[in-house]
Amino acid sequence: MLQIQQRLFQVCSELHAIIAPPRCTGCTSLLVERAVLCTPCNQSIQPVVSLSLSITQRSVISVYAVGAYRDILRRLICAKHTGNQLAGTYLGDLVWYRTPLAQLECDYIIPVPLHWTRRFVRGFNQTDGMAQALSRKSGKPVAHLLQRTKRTAFQTSLSASDRQQNLTDAFVLSSSALRDSRYAGKHLVLVDDLMTTGATLRIACQQLLKLKPASIVCVVAARTV
Repeated sequence: MLQIQQRLFQVCSELHAIIAPPRCTGCTSLLVERAVLCTPCNQSIQPVVSLSLSITQRSVISVYAVGAYRDILRRLICAKHTGNQLAGTYLGDLVWYRTPLAQLECDYIIPVPLHWTRRFVRGFNQTDGMAQALSRKSGKPVAHLLQRTKRTAFQTSLSASDRQQNLTDAFVLSSSALRDSRYAGKHLVLVDDLMTTGATLRIACQQLLKLKPASIVCVVAARTV
């Protein structure tokens, strides 16, 4: 029975490759195998080193990014404004393959949430797509532990000094997370598409620390450099 299922899957994959051949997400060129980007587009991503982000006076977390916010990564991240939901999946795959996440301890994957009004207008949260892609790769569950309590101005429209103030009290732990002790002593991975000053990640992690996890790390598709 298992061999039949495997053969059916292989046939379906081959038919899909004929009907919808894989194309590079960056330049749309045909690919010989299913992948997010072709070799030239992959090589065009400017890698960035990981950084340490201070969350409180006693807590510092690591932030890992696929690359700099430009070219291919910029186009994929901005695709959310045109309703392209697949871009989140592509970004999640890139995070998996181009950051150390696969080697890090992880129990739960937490997407940074949108305010409900923005999600209603857009129809989806790109970071959810990233988190789901990472869950499929890692086998770890997605946990929606955070809620966005106020509709903040877009961070990119603000000066660096105003971004932290803009996000004050923007996140709270969900009521279910507050009642659940399973997250204590666990390794949490916070996921977002873009990091600029780190204000969003900092405020979100301050809430997650209330769960007393063993560790928190952040992964993003891109960050400004």
